[in-house]
Amino acid sequence: MGVIIDQSKCARCGRCSDICPGNLIRKDGDNKAYLKRQGDCWSCVSCVKECPVGAIALILPPELGGSGGRLTLTQDGSVTRWVAESARGVQTVIVTDTKEANKY
Repeated sequence: MGVIIDQSKCARCGRCSDICPGNLIRKDGDNKAYLKRQGDCWSCVSCVKECPVGAIALILPPELGGSGGRLTLTQDGSVTRWVAESARGVQTVIVTDTKEANKY
């Protein structure tokens, strides 16, 4: 599957390219991130979690999001908001708080 990078949202911080274990995320002439080879992406979501502006999404397999489904996230302190969106626009949201993780 892999990830997709929305260059219009890219903050040019380089955090995604620094964290990518496959060294697949590069910067273009404007210092915006792009994926070197989509097919080589491991779908590890490291870059998705590292991006501070939500410019990177994981492309979901058809059985999870239909063709074109995506998984994005936003973080606010210890709270992470995961959003899985199907190609039809149906969203499933999961909110986690690292401060609450050990209470279960």
